[in-house]
Amino acid sequence: MPTFKNVDYFFEKLETQTGLDFILRAREGVPENGMYIKPHVHLEHEIMWFYKASGSYSIGREKFNIQNNTLIYVSPLTLHDMELAFTSDHERFILQYDHTVLSHLKYPLPAMEPHIGIVAYMEGKDADRLHFLFRWFAEVYEKGHAGDEIKPLMILLLNTVLQHAAISDHVSAETDRQSIFGMIINFIIEMERRTSFNISLNDAADEVGLSPSHFSRMFKKVMQVSFKEYLLRKKISMSVQLLRNTDLSITDIAYKCEFTDAAYYCYQFRRFIGVTPKKFRDGSLTSEELKTNEIPSLK
Repeated sequence: MPTFKNVDYFFEKLETQTGLDFILRAREGVPENGMYIKPHVHLEHEIMWFYKASGSYSIGREKFNIQNNTLIYVSPLTLHDMELAFTSDHERFILQYDHTVLSHLKYPLPAMEPHIGIVAYMEGKDADRLHFLFRWFAEVYEKGHAGDEIKPLMILLLNTVLQHAAISDHVSAETDRQSIFGMIINFIIEMERRTSFNISLNDAADEVGLSPSHFSRMFKKVMQVSFKEYLLRKKISMSVQLLRNTDLSITDIAYKCEFTDAAYYCYQFRRFIGVTPKKFRDGSLTSEELKTNEIPSLK
């Protein structure tokens, strides 16, 4: 069982396909010598369905057995790790999705508390139904359907998973607030609640209690991206929602998302997303382009 001493922690930077706010990994095998995923956090929600599996899963300081028909949910920025043993019939599904998915679906899904994890052992018809939904979702996803075509199935899957999660025991996963990792992650948790990202490096460092240079080094070490790039990513994400859900002009969106001017906003949007804001709003990408055009690395 991992502890908070002498352990390396990692931030996992997930990069979804352009036009999609989720990643699905289906039916991946386990090497003969097993698999270990180091303790890490990420900004996305994560759902894991172990249909046939053997191993363990840790949420914060607590460790759980993985067995057949195990359902796991972890909220954003929740520390977790996993160890899997080789089995010839191993089958698992991993769904990682951004918080924007929930607003896009426009459906009253059960709300999960922040910074928690859930482990549920399914049985009988509940397990059979959940496995059927994951397989169905994977088949549709792998055919390259665009986001709008997959929405009804995603609502059905998420609603089923989150209903089970809502009635299961919740595991709190507080980080060690005295460690540099804990200080940075707790700062990020607070930042994720904000709607303004116009904060200077000096002010951010003051909030954490570090010098600007120390904060800058440790932020990049934990998050694998500079503080400046993190803020840009949040502003671009906010602008995506405005492009999708409002009729505001590109210029108005640029200023609303705290960019200095529209030209700089358009440059950064294209660098992150791969197309201009106008082309993104017009929805001129084909389903095949949505499938293959990946977001460039933020490094």
